[in-house]
Amino acid sequence: MPYNITYLFHRSLTAAFACILLGATISAGHGETLPPKISPEAIIWKPASIFEKKSKDELKKQPRMNLSGAACVPTTPKFTSCLIANDEKKYAQFFSIEGNLLVPKDLIRLSDDDDDPDAEGAAYDDGFFYVTGSHGRGRHSDEKNLSSYTVFRIAVDPTTGIPKTRPNAESVDGVEASTRLRKVLKQDDDVEAYFNEPLAKGGINIEGIAVRDGRMYFGLRGPSVKRRAYVVSVNANALFTRKDDLEPRTRSFELGKDTGIRDLAAVKEGLLILAGPTREEDVPYTVWLWDGSSETATPLATLDLSKVQQGAKAEILLPLEEDATSFRVLVMFDGVENGGAISFRIKR
Repeated sequence: MPYNITYLFHRSLTAAFACILLGATISAGHGETLPPKISPEAIIWKPASIFEKKSKDELKKQPRMNLSGAACVPTTPKFTSCLIANDEKKYAQFFSIEGNLLVPKDLIRLSDDDDDPDAEGAAYDDGFFYVTGSHGRGRHSDEKNLSSYTVFRIAVDPTTGIPKTRPNAESVDGVEASTRLRKVLKQDDDVEAYFNEPLAKGGINIEGIAVRDGRMYFGLRGPSVKRRAYVVSVNANALFTRKDDLEPRTRSFELGKDTGIRDLAAVKEGLLILAGPTREEDVPYTVWLWDGSSETATPLATLDLSKVQQGAKAEILLPLEEDATSFRVLVMFDGVENGGAISFRIKR
């Protein structure tokens, strides 16, 4: 190799290693500049038993393939009471985390409607689990699904996480439902044009929910407009009253082309955002930190999902630990049996 070519080669190689060491951003194939790519932890997460796919034939129980949203009560010890949403089903399921095991527990029925509530996210705050419907049309058709325009809450003991009403898989018991968010979305100046539109046309579709400092935040998978994604928030307690002021607010921030919000998670400094494709676009999954009020979010990491089953969609971001230097999170997927959990440590 001639001297000048050798010299340039070594300079390029040195620069590449420098970028890696400094945690520089990476450039995606479609022109986006992304935060540093990080690999999963070398931990094998597995379920102690299946997350149930309840059917009429109880002898043929199958693992869930459509888990979407999870949250835990901050108990001592940790993770003894968590709840996971079952997308395309009428119930959620309690579980715990024991070491590297996810331990499924009682099912709890959310709705007795003919249509399923299209549950897409779960959150916990101040003695309540919350589960949100997508507030959008069915993903497999253009038909309206009024059952999806609902937010549910389940009262639990804030110390132990034990539900105040024994979970019932057969009928709705101990679950409150609110449809007040529907009117907020329908009248919001920023997103009303996308209300009740199909997802393929950028229609509203909630995927993430988090509650922090008395406000409930809803992360929208769609619409994504001019590279901006949206979060709608309301007063959490008012949502479950008939007339109290919801104090609605909408914020948007640039996450990238065809990029929406796949999950939200409350942390000490604000909210973690799991971002990803609005539909089936070739968009990587990234994690951002948002303070909950501003028009900008800080990019933290691009998730290396190269070893995850093809077609899987990251839809759960569950914080495990946080300290001054990093967040440790569990990521789970729609399209993989029992969610296919993997974990990451994300630098601040």
